[in-house]
Amino acid sequence: MLIGLAVAILYVVSMAFLQSRGERFIQFSDLLIPRSLDVIVAAWLFYVGSSVGSFLNVVAWRMPRGVSINGRSHCPWCDHRLSWKDNCPVFGWLILAGRCRTCRMPIAPRYPIVELTVGLCLALVGWREFFGGGSTLPFHPERMGRVGALWTPYVSSETLVTMVYHVVVIASSWAFALVTWDGHRLPRTLVISSLLLVAIPILVHPGLAVVPWQVEMAPAWHSDGKYLDAAMRVLTGFVAAVLIARTMARHLAPTADPKLSPLGTDTRRLIDMIAIVAIPAIAVGWHASIGVSVLAIFIAAFLPSVLTRRIDPLASFAVALPVALTIQISFWRLLTELAYWPSVGSRPMTILVWAALVLITPRILLKKRPAVEGTAAEAM
Repeated sequence: MLIGLAVAILYVVSMAFLQSRGERFIQFSDLLIPRSLDVIVAAWLFYVGSSVGSFLNVVAWRMPRGVSINGRSHCPWCDHRLSWKDNCPVFGWLILAGRCRTCRMPIAPRYPIVELTVGLCLALVGWREFFGGGSTLPFHPERMGRVGALWTPYVSSETLVTMVYHVVVIASSWAFALVTWDGHRLPRTLVISSLLLVAIPILVHPGLAVVPWQVEMAPAWHSDGKYLDAAMRVLTGFVAAVLIARTMARHLAPTADPKLSPLGTDTRRLIDMIAIVAIPAIAVGWHASIGVSVLAIFIAAFLPSVLTRRIDPLASFAVALPVALTIQISFWRLLTELAYWPSVGSRPMTILVWAALVLITPRILLKKRPAVEGTAAEAM
């Protein structure tokens, strides 16, 4: 905590000093409050995000085992309920040195790692959308006003609704990833509730669709009030998830056959893969979901360098997907403007090339063999 405080003070002082040197009418002292506000916002976003990560740890542990997710967290060894100070995300584990306060048995480092990773993902999205006021999203008007040293968060009802929705989307993707990482099938309740949480908001508030479902954007297009477009966004997103998952199944679930082997292991993996890919496909549209999937594959390819045990390639892809989705949402406008990133208005050849990558690149994950159930969880 002292290190974090030192970093925060260093950020405030150094940024205020550097920015004041480039401003003619703004003094060093004028920038101390805006930069301190940056730290407060970042700390709050990280705390909320890591708290969501703590809850997702509970979801990933309890739901596959049929245990209710209600109730406070407790030690898995002695069943002692954790106090509020011990249950503080990341720091609670560090303060306890990774051991239960009561029985002194070890608590897996998986918990603070998940809290830290989810916290960083959600904090990045929140930071971009708080300070951008919607200008980080494609086809939204640029934020007006001063964009220099005195830049501050922009809070509006639209910004808050959009940010909360994107937090739910990324959290749902992480929930699927953690369950898959542990070697379990996705619980039906989790799949249905998560997909509804991602799809229904777009149907109710079409402004959350952000981009159209068509290949080309109509002149003066805007998402507000276009309920038919919103329904097509959800439908085409789900169809894209089926196609992407079926394409990747050639490598990750080669014997999947819903007709001839509906209860087969690979068929179940295919169904889970469809649900995993459906989250980003519905949230960012079928165009970008192709790029997000390929980006996730490349991110997953680097996981063995930081892990000590072999894991299921589908699990590594599932864990990399919310990271790729975070990058897509945080830099959505920038990525949409890139000529070679799949998005609305991309040339057909661009879409075809990325679709071909979905077919080819999963091969790089095959060097990882499936682990015994529970091994992946222990590795974290």
